[in-house]
Amino acid sequence: MSPTAFRTLTTCFLFLITIGCSENKEDQTSDDSANVEQASVESKKQDTNYTAPTAKLLNENGTEFVVLENDFVELTFEPSRGGRCTKFLFKDNGEQLIANDDNVAGMFLDHWAKYSWPSALMHLPYEHEILEPSEHKVGIRLKVTVPEMGGGKGDRGAEASNAITTSPELVGLVVQKTIWLHSDSDLVTVDQEVINPTDESRATALYLQQNLGMNGSYFSDNWYLPSTNGVEVYFQADKAGGSRFGPDFIQDPVDGWIAVKDRNTDRGLLFVFDYNYLQQTYTSGGTGEWFMDQIPIAPGKSFATQYLVKPVSGLEDFAYGSERVVANIQADEKSGDSIEISHSITTVSAPLQDVDVEIRARRWVSKEEIWREQYQIEELTAEPHRWQGLLTAEDVESGLVLTVTVRSAEHDDQYEYYYAGDKAEADRRSMTFATKGRGLPSARGDAYVRAAPRKHKAIDKPDFDTIERPSDDQFRCLVVFGLYTHILNLDDAFSTTDDGQSEVQFVWANCPPNAVETFPGTYDELFNYDLIVLADVNARALGDIALEMLCDYVHEGGTIVVSGGPYAYGNGEFQGTRFLEALPVHISGPFDLKWAGKGMSWSLKPAIADHAILDGVSFDEKPQVFWQHYLQPKRNSEVILTAGDKPALVVGNYGKGQVAALSLSPTGVATDGEVQWWDWNGWFPLVRNLFNWAKEVR
Repeated sequence: MSPTAFRTLTTCFLFLITIGCSENKEDQTSDDSANVEQASVESKKQDTNYTAPTAKLLNENGTEFVVLENDFVELTFEPSRGGRCTKFLFKDNGEQLIANDDNVAGMFLDHWAKYSWPSALMHLPYEHEILEPSEHKVGIRLKVTVPEMGGGKGDRGAEASNAITTSPELVGLVVQKTIWLHSDSDLVTVDQEVINPTDESRATALYLQQNLGMNGSYFSDNWYLPSTNGVEVYFQADKAGGSRFGPDFIQDPVDGWIAVKDRNTDRGLLFVFDYNYLQQTYTSGGTGEWFMDQIPIAPGKSFATQYLVKPVSGLEDFAYGSERVVANIQADEKSGDSIEISHSITTVSAPLQDVDVEIRARRWVSKEEIWREQYQIEELTAEPHRWQGLLTAEDVESGLVLTVTVRSAEHDDQYEYYYAGDKAEADRRSMTFATKGRGLPSARGDAYVRAAPRKHKAIDKPDFDTIERPSDDQFRCLVVFGLYTHILNLDDAFSTTDDGQSEVQFVWANCPPNAVETFPGTYDELFNYDLIVLADVNARALGDIALEMLCDYVHEGGTIVVSGGPYAYGNGEFQGTRFLEALPVHISGPFDLKWAGKGMSWSLKPAIADHAILDGVSFDEKPQVFWQHYLQPKRNSEVILTAGDKPALVVGNYGKGQVAALSLSPTGVATDGEVQWWDWNGWFPLVRNLFNWAKEVR
């Protein structure tokens, strides 16, 4: 299809009228959400036809339950089993969403992200308290103080779980969740909090689970999880023994929501949470889960977040969700060469006035925008507003990216949909194609990639002047190591004492490409190292919190040495992170690791021959470099070594501390007579000098 064809053919846009809704459905999230609270107050002035929400206590065979209820939903909680919700009922049709499983089923389940499922919180007895029963809202607060037994790593059964010793860093923390219902909305609001009442810093991360099945069964459910490939879809089987398939873990989420829908009904659930603290999402077809980043919590402080649970009807699929709107967009080839664009949208909480919707189409390969249309919705309510447009197309082999922008007085929402052709779209909606254990990426095609938005986190930081620094007894070095780090042999550069102890105490934190396995969770732990080495470490694997902590560590007087490799610098996705502030170099681009060429190499040479870091380092062997990152020194930094005409070792200050950037990658094969730089007799003296350089700052 040519651009000209697209410009001249756009015709016949059919606008469907908004389906009327007599009820004014709005949301109040919590007593801390003043803006939403005010919206609800204004709604009450206009419409008071709703029944006041209620809370009641039930006792069944000695087990206490708490029931929250309004005109739309009924939620039953069992405080003695992790404060879980055991019944989520739609009152209009009696649909119950939670399967009858005594051990693991339920909603609002708490887990620790450091453990694989299950962690022990789901079996612990929670205290409960009814909050603000009034004509407008009611809530239940459930909390537990993590005990020494049965509060960390868990088991599927409660008895076995309670017999497992809790990790010390979790003991004494308070996990609290407050669930709110309002009189005028089916929206459920959850305030989630981890409180540290102890006198020491702690670090922790929750993951939250919704173990449910629409209509009380796990069968026939689709789960929707946004990723860089588009919205991934997991298809649950229609019956026992049937095939289910699709992606499970999404390690590259791009939005803070997931959703589920029964293929046989018109009902689904949207879960909205904070993307800024999101690590990954997961489903197996009968559960929806999101894992949060590890957060340091200072003594007497807490980490609080909020998520929403919104019943949704009238949408064929889910393309987007937020605290304001939930929407679907799709394209379908019709007879001839026309394509039908369909867009459905509804509110999540309060109605929105004067909403402007813009839909744009661009080619995925060329990025050329070829079509744009705008329309307005006078009032967007809880009932879906539907719009359709027809356009003609000669072919979509290169793929079309449809971008929707929803503008209102409150906020702008933007989301994308990739259309790779009608066959791919039909495959996405069926379960007849082979997946080889992984569902098609929502038929988005291998070429389509959506960039993940940058996250913005707020850390409650301690008073750095009060943090204890390392003692003089032994030099401590944390090595966060990635691929090929073993080639560097850092610990072999140091001698051992008569009792077999190294003059440097090394602590090793494994960092494969996807996630660092062990990293200091608190500033107290981090600041107890004299030196930190990042050896071929990916920024995504470290995560935003760790990168923020590392910057603070240097700024307050620490030293970091960064070495190169396939997952370092630009190749390691450090663009856009705060850590760039601390580096003494500029990154040239996302693929800055360069090869000298077949049979070629660069010679490693001193740039400042009399620098203390090069004291006793000989270059007589003429060490060679085969791969290096192209880095540019910042102003006021020092280039100590070069490889060819490029900087190989650059040092610079950041705040009270310092950072050394080694551009070299320990990869490549030497020809006869060449010495690889990591086998060069000057490598160990250079390492020792870098460690002494860190000692001087400390």
